[in-house]
Amino acid sequence: MTAEAASPPDRISVAVVGAHLSGMPLNRELAALDAALVRAAKTAPDYRLFALAGTVPPKPGLVREPGFAGPGIALEVWSLDPAGFGRFVAGIPKPLGIGKLTLDDGSEVSGFICEPAGLNGAREITEFGGWRAYVAAKAAEAASA
Repeated sequence: MTAEAASPPDRISVAVVGAHLSGMPLNRELAALDAALVRAAKTAPDYRLFALAGTVPPKPGLVREPGFAGPGIALEVWSLDPAGFGRFVAGIPKPLGIGKLTLDDGSEVSGFICEPAGLNGAREITEFGGWRAYVAAKAAEAASA
């Protein structure tokens, strides 16, 4: 079953990996579009995650690298009505965009991806397994400094 099939037929699924996650700064954009959380999931292991340079609020970039064997990246799948999905996608700034992601269960879902040019000056954070874990580790590091 694809992640899209998990949403009602009149809604479109979208996977978020960073600032749009529950409790993160841009989640309000999904809430304003009456998006509904479908499920938490992980990417297949051939994805890498980067903390992008100079983004406000801070954002990650997700890149697929066939043959890479990582931990899989934590994400959330949300559903929106078609008009809300269109408004959401129209507001995504470069170097980010929406493409097809493969999840660890083999299903596919539309979700955030990053143009390779967006990785200039970025820090690889794949080892954290997701944006939320990276943000928490960064906060703990700052608190102990």
